[in-house]
Amino acid sequence: MLWSSEARQRALAQDVQMKEIIAIIRPEKHLPTIEAVMELGIEEIVDQRVLGRGREGGLRYLRPVPGQQSEEIVQFLPKRMLTWLIPEEKVGILVEAIMRTNRTSSYGDGKIFVCHVDGVHGNVEQPY
Repeated sequence: MLWSSEARQRALAQDVQMKEIIAIIRPEKHLPTIEAVMELGIEEIVDQRVLGRGREGGLRYLRPVPGQQSEEIVQFLPKRMLTWLIPEEKVGILVEAIMRTNRTSSYGDGKIFVCHVDGVHGNVEQPY
């Protein structure tokens, strides 16, 4: 992933621990999530379209097809994966904003992963 020079400089500072936050959410919630996070002053983001499923096991719907089963199963659903690289002290407010924006109290609300970052490589010629 490519991050701005400002994010790399923060990560290179000896006293700043960086975290990568990965949120896999419903596609219709990605713009409200980005707006909620930008209100916190966190502007750097990677936004990707992905396919996945959780406990819901995909979708089941009726589709009459002659000579085949009457129930069709879609195993993977469209999702959005949003990723941020932030200082450790901002993890709590970012995770809370993501949860507040995406909570519907039903299956498919998504997952949030908080990952430790050991180093940031801007390019091959300048190792961490």
